[in-house]
This record gives sequence, C-alpha cells and structure tokens, in this order.
Amino acid sequence: MILAADIGGTKSHLALADNSGEVIADKRYPSRAFSDLESVLDSFLQDFSISREKVDRLVLALAAPLTGECIDHTNLPWQVCRKALQSRFPQAELHLVNDFQAAALGALAAGEEQLLALHDTPREAGGRKLALGAGTGMGVAYLHREGDHYYPRPTEAGHIAFAPADEQQWRLCRHLQARYGRTSWERILSGPGLADLYHFLDPRKPPREPPAIIDAANEEKDDTAREALTLFARLYGSYCGDMALAWQPSGGIYLLGGVTTHITSWLQQPAFLEAYGAKGRMSALVNRFPIHIVMEPRAGLLGAIQYALQTQVTS
Repeated sequence: MILAADIGGTKSHLALADNSGEVIADKRYPSRAFSDLESVLDSFLQDFSISREKVDRLVLALAAPLTGECIDHTNLPWQVCRKALQSRFPQAELHLVNDFQAAALGALAAGEEQLLALHDTPREAGGRKLALGAGTGMGVAYLHREGDHYYPRPTEAGHIAFAPADEQQWRLCRHLQARYGRTSWERILSGPGLADLYHFLDPRKPPREPPAIIDAANEEKDDTAREALTLFARLYGSYCGDMALAWQPSGGIYLLGGVTTHITSWLQQPAFLEAYGAKGRMSALVNRFPIHIVMEPRAGLLGAIQYALQTQVTS
C-alpha cells in the first residue's frame, strides 16, 4: 500500500492508496495542531487502524527545498529527517517530493471538468507545462515531457524578489520592506500576503484573516477587502506573466492553491489577464499560453500518489 501525505502550512492531507493508485482512505488534519510530521502520520494510521508494516511506499510532499538529510519545512516549525522516517517505516520505499512537484502532477490528473479556464487558447501537445499557486506560500513547478510521461521539476520561484510595476506597487514594496526586509513574491501572493495587502490599503482598520477578507469582499461588506482582492488579482496576473516568459509553457499554465480556488471570481475579472498580458514586446508571446484554475481539492495528494507510481515505473 501507498501512504501519501501533502503537508501544507495550514492543512496536512493524508491518504492510503492501493498499488494501482486507488485511494482507499483519506483525511485532512490542521498542521499546526501537531508538533511534528511523525505525529500526523501516527494519527492517520491510528484513525484508520493501519499498521506501519502494511505501508510499502511512503511519499511525502513538502514545501521546502529537498536537500540534505534533514529538511526544514518552509511554513511549519517542523524538521523532517530521512533516516528517522526510514527507521519508522523500515520496509517502505521512502519518497520525498516538493509540494508543487506533487501539485503539478495532480493538475494533470484532474479531469477537464475540474479545470476552470481563464485564458482558453489551445494547448500544444507535449508542450512544457507550468503549475503555480497561492496558498500558505507561493509554489511553482514545471513539467516537461519525456516519452509518454510528464516529469515535474521543483523551483523556488515564489522567493524571487517582488517587481513593482506602478507607483502603488512601489509604495507596497516599501511598506513590506519596512516590515520584512527583503520582499519576495511569496510575501504578497499568499494567504498572509493578502492580509498584508489589506493592512497596506487601510492601516486604520483592524487586521483581518484571509478567509474573512475574502468573505467580506464577496459579500460587498468591506470596500478595502474588495480593493485588496482586486490588487491581489492584478499582482497575481503580473507574476504569472513573468513566469510564462521564463518557462514558455505552451502546454498550459495551471493555477492551484487554497487561496487561488477561493478567489476564482476575482481572477476572472479583467485585472488578472490585463496584468498577465502587459509584457511590452512579449505580450503576444505570453498571450499564446492557456491558463486554467485547477479546482480539484486533492491535487497535491493525488500528485504525491502519482509520483510514487511514476517513480516505480521509471526506477
């Protein structure tokens, strides 16, 4: 059996799958309710009365660069050590994968009915694909095709420095630099970033959590919330366009993440695509690439399972 986990800064989604990839059981847990990864794994196994000995393959999708023996999770105070995990599951093949590598494979596993088109141009068969998305942070991965399979490659492109495009964005940059020092795109295009945008636009108002900002904007109860979502969509589009220039994803751009799927109506408004296509002499190039939002809530988890199956096939 395959034990797969998509470990996010907010939620950890775990599943048990058979060796064909069919999900037998899955459950979500609040990540910060646990002190470490092992506690989450133990809770899942106990909840479904599964012994560790039944796990043939353990695949963990983590938001972190996967270098070295021990890995510090980017958005959690957890350290994940390969030898310690292997000692707890000595009979299992252990696979650690970047969370957006898994999400990228999950995007491919999603059916067409789970793809919401933002820019519906034709996808080039076999073309490079790009997956990116706002959640607790900003994840980016690309997929390239070899033979019959697409293979995901991780990046840390969410940590590229923020590039302001107008006077308001320069003021935002200075505002965030005063608070954080170096300001990356992830500081803005994420749940915490949305909260910071809200505070930037009206510092007189009390802070609000991202879900409350989204709800207030959708219900037209807070003009600042609506302005924050419009600005977020514009910045998201600008960043997405820059990533399209870098990777030239003729096979399509896939947007994922918990924030992304909760603000679809805002991404469908003109601000996103206007900023996406505002690339000067390269506007015609980026406008060739299709863009879809992946509405499959289990994309990261399904991608982790697919990674385990793909690794078995190619190993």
